[in-house]
Amino acid sequence: MQRRPDSVISRPVSNTLAGFVAYWSVASAHAPALGNLSWKSLHDAIVAAKTSASVVALPADDLHMTVPQALGALVSAAALIAPAQKTQRAKPGEVILPQRRPGGGEVLMRFSEGGLVAMGRALADRYSIGPDDRIWLDGTLTDPSTWLILAAAFYAGCPISFEAQGATIAWHLRGGPPITGDTLRLVHLRAGRDTLASLQRSRPDLTVVNGLTLAEAGGLPLCSDPRDPAATVAATVGRPLHGMEVMIVDPRTGMDMLLYETGEVWLRGPGVMAGFANGIAPFEPARFLRTGILGFLDSEGRLVLSRSEEEALLALPH
Repeated sequence: MQRRPDSVISRPVSNTLAGFVAYWSVASAHAPALGNLSWKSLHDAIVAAKTSASVVALPADDLHMTVPQALGALVSAAALIAPAQKTQRAKPGEVILPQRRPGGGEVLMRFSEGGLVAMGRALADRYSIGPDDRIWLDGTLTDPSTWLILAAAFYAGCPISFEAQGATIAWHLRGGPPITGDTLRLVHLRAGRDTLASLQRSRPDLTVVNGLTLAEAGGLPLCSDPRDPAATVAATVGRPLHGMEVMIVDPRTGMDMLLYETGEVWLRGPGVMAGFANGIAPFEPARFLRTGILGFLDSEGRLVLSRSEEEALLALPH
């Protein structure tokens, strides 16, 4: 499928997710937006969901209901998804998502709507997503990657479909066998390099991409460039999205490492969480996030992880 240059893809100008929807509710009122909701019906649901509460608690198992209510709440409140704990330090315009820790327990991470908007723009631009696309994804509403993809779709005027048939882009955020279909042009896999390479061999007509899936950094702070060679995509987790910074640091000294030297991955940018909302020590988003992940940057700015690091990340709950 031929893609139009980014310069001719119509893009709304807004700092909010509801603003993106409002734009498309006029430009493409009756076109599909989210499942069986058109842009106009989605916009109407967002307007009806505006609230005077400071925090709105919403379930995580119903995109049709939760997404418009969350976007309506974000105008003046924080949206708490899958509430299990009380929130502290929540601010208007924040999406609060629970994340399970590998050793047990749960934290509430705060993500700013402005950060989601910035990252959604960057994702849509990287993959030239437009109104002619149709996105299928298997992510949950407690996964920040899902919100990032929603932001990209709302920015691009691209419908989110709950059916794989007819999809042009598939986002596999929870693993599992990739969907197939002759309408697909791009597939994102949360998988190891062997699985990526296998799909590339079996479907050379597809653009296969992956990324660094890390909740604290907004879900997908780095992802493949579709122009990269297939072998490079399978062996790396991509480049940072626009606005994200990556440093490779010696964890013992805090000194920057050179290209191809392994160190701890530090991240900073709009995708990084704004902090915690359940009593944990506050995080300072202006500083770099120390991920605890070890890797190195190649000469093109791609992040390379060892197989053991890849496997550890793939084992994290999403």
